[in-house]
Amino acid sequence: MLTLALLKAHLKLDAAPGDEDPLLQAYLAAALGAFKVESKRRWPVVGEPAIVKTTDPIATPPTTEFVAYVDPAVLSADEQALADQWLRLAIGHWYENKQEVLADVRAVAVQVPMACGYLMNLVRTPTL
Repeated sequence: MLTLALLKAHLKLDAAPGDEDPLLQAYLAAALGAFKVESKRRWPVVGEPAIVKTTDPIATPPTTEFVAYVDPAVLSADEQALADQWLRLAIGHWYENKQEVLADVRAVAVQVPMACGYLMNLVRTPTL
């Protein structure tokens, strides 16, 4: 899961504790909440039951291969990487653009695009 240190590295901010840490932590909490609501998915907790299959039952101990978590709402490792990138993009957008609509130098209102929709569609649980 995305940490404050990784987020600061993504935003090219000094790693030392600073004045913006509370703001970044608020963004991180909001982005995590938005991700969970939008995707209806979550990160695994330590010891989460997983489905494994035996790939070589003759070996001692038998070799096993991770298939998935028992709960389909839990993100796989690949999906966790996508989710972390979604968080980076969302928070980077919020950090750089404090408003959704900005006025450019010609005094024209410009909506700042969000690149997160694509990644969210990759991990969202389909619903009817």
